[in-house]
Amino acid sequence: MEYDKILSDLLHRDEYLLVGKRTVRSDALDKLLGKAKFTSDYIPRDTMVVKVVRSTVPHALLKRVDTSAAQRMPGVVAILTAKDVPGENEIGYALPEQAFLNGVKVHYVGDPIALVCAVDDVTAQEAAEAVVIEYEPLLSVLDIDAALADGAPVIHKDNNIAVTTKIRKGDMVKGWKEASVVVEDTYWSPYQEHMCLEPEAAYAVPDGAGKVTVIACMQSPHLVRDKVARVLGWKLNQVRIIQALTGGAFGKKDDTGPLISAYAALAAVKTGKPAAYIMDRSEVVAVTPKRFPVRFKYKSGADRSGKMTAVEVDITLEVGAYANRAPFWLWRQTAHACGPYEVPNVAVDGRAVYTNKVYGGSYRGFGNLALHFAAEQQVDKLAIELGMDPVDFRMKNILRIGGHTTCDQLLDNSVGIDKCLEGVAAASDWAKHREPVRVGTKVRGWGVGCAYHGNSTSRSTPDWSAAALMIHEDGSLTYRTGICEIGQGSPFGHAKIVAEIIGASIESIKIEQPDTDTTPDSKPTHGSRGLMMGGTAAADAAIQLRERLVRVSADMLSCPEAQVELRDSQAYNKKKPSVKIPFAEIAEQMHIRGENPGSYGFYTSPRRFFDPETGLGHNYAVYTFAASVAEVEVDTETGQIEVTKIWPAMDVGKAIDPLIIDGQIHGAISHGVGFAIMENLQLRDGVVTTTGFKDYIIPSALDTPEIDDTIIVEEAYKHAAFGAKGVGEPSIISIVPAVVNAISHATGIRFNTIPITPDRMHKALKEAGKI
Repeated sequence: MEYDKILSDLLHRDEYLLVGKRTVRSDALDKLLGKAKFTSDYIPRDTMVVKVVRSTVPHALLKRVDTSAAQRMPGVVAILTAKDVPGENEIGYALPEQAFLNGVKVHYVGDPIALVCAVDDVTAQEAAEAVVIEYEPLLSVLDIDAALADGAPVIHKDNNIAVTTKIRKGDMVKGWKEASVVVEDTYWSPYQEHMCLEPEAAYAVPDGAGKVTVIACMQSPHLVRDKVARVLGWKLNQVRIIQALTGGAFGKKDDTGPLISAYAALAAVKTGKPAAYIMDRSEVVAVTPKRFPVRFKYKSGADRSGKMTAVEVDITLEVGAYANRAPFWLWRQTAHACGPYEVPNVAVDGRAVYTNKVYGGSYRGFGNLALHFAAEQQVDKLAIELGMDPVDFRMKNILRIGGHTTCDQLLDNSVGIDKCLEGVAAASDWAKHREPVRVGTKVRGWGVGCAYHGNSTSRSTPDWSAAALMIHEDGSLTYRTGICEIGQGSPFGHAKIVAEIIGASIESIKIEQPDTDTTPDSKPTHGSRGLMMGGTAAADAAIQLRERLVRVSADMLSCPEAQVELRDSQAYNKKKPSVKIPFAEIAEQMHIRGENPGSYGFYTSPRRFFDPETGLGHNYAVYTFAASVAEVEVDTETGQIEVTKIWPAMDVGKAIDPLIIDGQIHGAISHGVGFAIMENLQLRDGVVTTTGFKDYIIPSALDTPEIDDTIIVEEAYKHAAFGAKGVGEPSIISIVPAVVNAISHATGIRFNTIPITPDRMHKALKEAGKI
C-alpha cells in the first residue's frame, strides 16, 4: 500500500523533527520548583496511620501474637494479623513462599506480623511496641555455605535451594584442550541498598461500595493491582491503583509497591477509613529488598592467538529469606555469564540459596552488574597472561553480527559493542595510558569495562506493552501508559515518539499518571523495557491515529493522502504548503465524520525460548551494549581512591533523546562509583546496622568524576519504534568493572570483592609491601 510506504519512510528518515533531539522534559520545571506531587503530598492531615509490627528474630515459629493491650490504647483503630486477611495471605513474586502477614513462622528480622492502625504516628508506634509476640526460636543460617551444609536448618520446604539454572554449550573438554592460558578466581558481590530519595509511601481510600483506591510509589501499577486484589479476595475491577510521581526506584519499588499498597488497602477496607503507610528511612534500609549478594567461581581459557576457548562459571546467589525475583535474576546472570564475548564452549551452573537475612530484589543492572564485575576481571587477567592489551584482547572476542551469545542466541541485528569499545579507547587516548602514573604518594591508572544487557523480561516469559492516545476537539492530546515515571523519563520518550509520528507539538501532549482504571496494562517498568517495549506500543497507537488524521486532512485539503504533511500540530499539502489546517479543526471534523479520535497501541515482543536441559535458545529480544574507560587516582599513603574521569559509550539502537541518555549515564556513573568504592551495607547476626545516610555512604555531587561526552552508537533494533533500545539498566554495568580494573592497573592489586574502601585499599597495599 502507498500509505505503508509513506509510514516506512517516516520511521526511517535521516533527520527527524523531535527524535534524536535534546528536548527539555515536560515535567522538568515542576520538579525543579518543587511543584511536582509525590505520594505523601496527596495524604490529608489526620489520615489514619498504619505501622507494621515486624519480627525481631531471624527464624522462629510464632507461638503467640497478643494484641489485646495494644488494642485498648486510646487512638488505636484496629490491629490486623494473618487471620484478618480476607483473601490470599501470600505476596511472593516468583514462588509462593512469602506470607503477606506471618502467622506461623518468621524468616528474617523484619518479617511482617501485624498492622497497627491508629489516629496518629506516635500512637501507632506505641501500639506496635505494645504488641506481645512469643517466639519458638529456630536455628538460623546467615551465609550461603551454612545454608548448603549437610544438616542445615531448612528455611522453606525441603531444602535451602530456591531454584537452579544451567547452560551447556559446545565441548568443554575441547575448549580446555585448546586453551593456552587458563585463569581461575572467586568473586563476591555484596548487598547494595537503593537509597531512593523518596521513602516508600501508600495512601488508600475505601469508597464503601466494594472498591478501594490506592495512590503509591511503584513501578508496575497493574502488578500492584493484582497483588492487592488477591490479598483482599476481590476482583481486579474492585481495585484502583494510581502511581504517583515516584522519587527514585532503581528496581526497589517494583518489589515494595505491592507490599505497601496492600498494607494501606487492607487497613482502609477493614476499618472503612482512609489509611496511610509511610516508611521512614531506617525501616526502608533495614527490611526492604537489596541487590542480591552473589558468589561467582570463574574459570576462563584462551588460546595463544587471544581467542577465548572456554568459560566455566559456578554461581551461588544469596536470596535471603524469600526468593522474590531470584529465578529471573539468576537466569539473567547465567545467560550473560561470558559477558559480551563469543565463547564456543560454556558451562554454567547456578543456584539461588535461602538464608535468614533481608531478601534481595530488583536493582538497576538486574544481575548483570555483579556478573560483569567478575567476568570483566577474568577478561583482563586473560589479556595480561597473554601479554596483550586489554582493549585489543576484547576487540578480538567481542560479539558481532552473526555471533552467538553465552546461551547460543544468534545476533542478526543491533550489535554495536565494537563501536562502543573503539570509541572509548580513542576518546581516552587508551594507547597512551598503558603505564600507571605516579605523582608523590598518588598513582593513576586506567581500566576498561564492557557490558551487554538483554532488554525485556527474563526466562523467556511472555512480554507485551500497551498505550492509549486521544486527540481532543481543541487539538490537544492525552497519552496514557502503564510505564511509570520514576525519574528516568521513559513516558516523555513515548510522547516524543507520538509527536514525531503524528506531527504534533510536544507541548500539546499531556502524559497522564498511570491509573489502572484508565491506563492499559503496559507491564512493569523494569528490564530496560520502558522505552523499547512501551515506546513501540506508543508508536502503534500513534500510527493508527495518524492514518485517520491523514485521511480527514486529505479530504479537507482536497489532495491525495500521499501529499499530506503533518507538522507543528497542523496539516498541509506538501505541494501547496501555504494553506495549513490546525489539528483543532481536523479533530473536530474527525468527531463529526465518525472517525475514532482515540487509539490503542499494543506491542508483543518477538517469541523467546530456551531449552531447559541446556539453557540454550533465544533468551532476550535484543541486547544493549556498553563500554567505559575509567581513570582513577589512588593515594598509596591513605588508601583513598578517587575516580577522576569516565569515558562512556553505549549502543542505544536509536537515541530518542540524547539528553535523557546523558542523564541516565551520568546517574549510573555516580551509582556505579558508589558500589565500587563506597557503599558498604553492614549486618550483624542478620540485622542491618547501617540504616541511614550517616553510616551508609553514597556518592554526593562532589564525588562524581569528570564525565567525557557520551559516545552514542546507533545500531537500530529492527522490531522497535525508530530502533530504540533500553538505556537505564545497561548504563551502570560497565562502570564498576572499569573502575575495578583501573584500580588494579594503578596498584597492581586485584580485588575480588567490593566496595574497595580506603581501609581495604590501605590493608591490601600494606600486605603487598607497597607502603
